[in-house]
Amino acid sequence: MGFTLSVNNAPAPATQWGCYLNYQSTGQPNSVQEQATKPYGALPLEERWICEDPAPGDNWIHIACFDSELGLVRESFLYAAILDGANYVFDFETETLETVSLPAVAMMSLGIVAGLAFLGTALALATKRS
Repeated sequence: MGFTLSVNNAPAPATQWGCYLNYQSTGQPNSVQEQATKPYGALPLEERWICEDPAPGDNWIHIACFDSELGLVRESFLYAAILDGANYVFDFETETLETVSLPAVAMMSLGIVAGLAFLGTALALATKRS
């Protein structure tokens, strides 16, 4: 089912962030790297990580923010329960992880969103040709 994670209050000069979870149950790591297009799995500060893998439950989380050159600005380690279907925000200022509510559209999988974008583009092109 998965979960989402985003960040707030990253200190200057941070422009991007990354997270690494060590799955306690499987021993397999997971990170924003699967979604990221930049090296080292960094996402822009305003981007939410949408993890479609099953949530790991109780877990060690390593979360960090970076400047535009991928220089480390701040990092935190915490132990928390990451649950399926939940949406989390990590606050760099307070070093806390909170569960938040999101609009339903934010919970759509990336595949569905990409599919809708493709259909919209195809429809626009078909309409333009008519």
